[in-house]
Amino acid sequence: MFKSSSLATFIGLSSILIWASLVAVVKLISESLTPISAIALIYSFSALCILVLNGLPRFQQMSKVYVWGCGTLFVSYEILFLLSIALSHNHDQVLIIAMINYLWPPLTIVFSILAKQLNYRWPVILGFFLSVFGLLLVVNPDILDLAQLMHILQQNPIAYFFAFLGALLWPCYSVLTKKYAQGQNAVPLFFMVTALALWGIHFVVNEPFIVPQFKMWLVIAVTGGFVGIAYSNWNQSLQFGNIKLLILATYFIPVLSSLMSMLILDTRPQMSFWIGTLLVTLGAIICWKSTSEMPSE
Repeated sequence: MFKSSSLATFIGLSSILIWASLVAVVKLISESLTPISAIALIYSFSALCILVLNGLPRFQQMSKVYVWGCGTLFVSYEILFLLSIALSHNHDQVLIIAMINYLWPPLTIVFSILAKQLNYRWPVILGFFLSVFGLLLVVNPDILDLAQLMHILQQNPIAYFFAFLGALLWPCYSVLTKKYAQGQNAVPLFFMVTALALWGIHFVVNEPFIVPQFKMWLVIAVTGGFVGIAYSNWNQSLQFGNIKLLILATYFIPVLSSLMSMLILDTRPQMSFWIGTLLVTLGAIICWKSTSEMPSE
């Protein structure tokens, strides 16, 4: 548990930086191995890292809604998001999947307002739609051409659907964690279940297993460790940090993730990408200025 709200907020911001690089790194690892086994290996190391840092949580003291409800949302989101990356056909689709997934920051604002965790003024509606419009512009530069949008989505409908469903589940997890966690942290359990579920999917689909080389083992271990640390910190930051500032920072994940993916995956976005990121940033600032945390009871 973090004693300082400022420290909890800072730690949460570091999690956002780790997430921003996650999509591209996971894609590179999955290209070197079989996709599902690659993400299962990453999350196995993540679960191990969290267990070493936090130990097993005391489930008897935790809210059942938190353990079962938030746990189900967490595991479902991780599996859907990771599978959407694994199912991508090329690096351009990875960027689209990332943008669809990163609808969750503006949705978190909406869900937090509906859950009465944030006060708001009417400009937040403008900020929300500007952010969504910017994200859509990144996905489809000819944003008014619905036929082109459908053509893009039909190239990999399952992966895009998984990413979109994940974008709905993560805000639910964030809001419910804020309400029901009560200072507890079950993320070690959530990661263990996620890793086991991924291995289960790997065996069910009868995917071959490629033994990683030594350098790849190092990459997997480091990636898994950072992912585990990021999620553990985020869970604590949601409870003790400045949720308004953290939500603002999440709006910049699409920008950071796209920039890192552009460098790591060697992709070159069009001018519409930069226009879209500008709209996302503008929408984020408007939402941030138009909301405030509810007073503690």
